Amino acid sequence: MYNLKEATGTYKGLIGECLFKLTRRYAIITKFFNKKKYFSIFGDRLSEKEKEFIEKNWFSIDGIEFDYRFSPRKIVLFEVKTMNERYSSKPYWLPKITIAEKNMYEEAISLGFSVMVALVNLLDNWNYSVEIKNFEDVKFSIDKPKPYDKGVSH
Repeated sequence: MYNLKEATGTYKGLIGECLFKLTRRYAIITKFFNKKKYFSIFGDRLSEKEKEFIEKNWFSIDGIEFDYRFSPRKIVLFEVKTMNERYSSKPYWLPKITIAEKNMYEEAISLGFSVMVALVNLLDNWNYSVEIKNFEDVKFSIDKPKPYDKGVSH
């Protein structure tokens, strides 16, 4: 028998992104949504700077959501991190992020995007929780560069 909690890498992260999406009706997971379709639907709601940023970083952003609770509306970018319950309770455990991802989200903040981190916690018996935190409030462990980080100085 296999145990998802013992898995590592990309697939566990993709599952976490899907679980996160189940909790956010209006969120879009970029890996599963066509970029051209996104811009045809939402493009007129974005400034040119927002469009350029999203276009350039589409595959590095985990999720996008419009938040209309604010006027003017905010665009929220999500970094989704999947973790096991046994690690989330450890004060020394930090979610991993590459320098390129960190720089990208810091640029997003400077452009006026809201950036949040969704911590998907895998519990027993198929249960899970999602905790949303401001990107700036989360401490990260810097991970080795990924193949898609090409051209970024580390």
